Amino acid sequence: MEIRRHIEDHGPPIVRPVLTLGNFDGVHLGHQALLERVVEDARSSGGRSVVLTFEPHPLKLLAPERAPRLILTHKDKMALLQSFGVDVVMIQAFDAAFAAVEAETFARDYLFRRLGVRKMWVGSDLRFGRGRKGRVEDLARWGADSGVEVGAIDPIVLGGHRVSSSRIRTLIERGAMREAQQHLGRYHFVSGRVAQGHGRGRTLGFPTANIVSRTEVLPPDGIYATVLESSGRQRPSVTSIGVNPTFGDGPRTIESYVFDFSGDFYGRSVKLFWVERIRDEKKFSSVELLVEQIKDDALRAREILSASDVVKSSGGA
Repeated sequence: MEIRRHIEDHGPPIVRPVLTLGNFDGVHLGHQALLERVVEDARSSGGRSVVLTFEPHPLKLLAPERAPRLILTHKDKMALLQSFGVDVVMIQAFDAAFAAVEAETFARDYLFRRLGVRKMWVGSDLRFGRGRKGRVEDLARWGADSGVEVGAIDPIVLGGHRVSSSRIRTLIERGAMREAQQHLGRYHFVSGRVAQGHGRGRTLGFPTANIVSRTEVLPPDGIYATVLESSGRQRPSVTSIGVNPTFGDGPRTIESYVFDFSGDFYGRSVKLFWVERIRDEKKFSSVELLVEQIKDDALRAREILSASDVVKSSGGA
């Protein structure tokens, strides 16, 4: 997959580009529907599928107090877009100058003239251009004038809720991992690096990988059935996220105990897939009671993962 920076990038012209645009945080089911149409049409026409996305997230500039935490790191988003067969990702810097571009100028000058787009697929709720005044019907009208075909896809609705990045953030942040999985089409994962921890887990008989997350959206404190992926291999695990209250509240950590594994992951980059919430974090009156609870948590996590066959299906970038 080719990555270009800015629409003004003076690389070679893109052959018969079929384009979609948006932030694509999460690359959820709604995004996937767009990607599938774009990739299919590009292949059938002998062109190239193009995703135009923006960096940073527009709200970081327009309304920083409302800017969302991101479901995916930039690297993970690129990898997922590639996994769906996208040929080119155009990353447009979203700055004050770009935010001031009128919707019609953006469509006619940036998309149709500079990029040479001849077909587009967008969400039916698309808003674009200065003040987010541009709508799909505007894009279709301007496209018709320039010989550009514009197709729109309605939002996907699950359980009475529109699939959206904001909805998925809410689900993850309240621990509804199974419901988030339904909207994402995969289990939510965090990417990070394994760092040296306090070593308490090893002394208790449950050595853990202490994961420093690069992903912004995390589930709430508690115990979860998880799958840890390292070097392309997935291993079932049980994970605690929280402040370890039994030992006195400390910094928030993510600690994953990997079943039937005797090595260590220190210094490695990993992905951790969150499958199901088991319980809230709890302060125990003794270490012995904590150890018994960890045994129960590990057993419950094994049962959940075994029933889900999740180690084979969690996938991801």
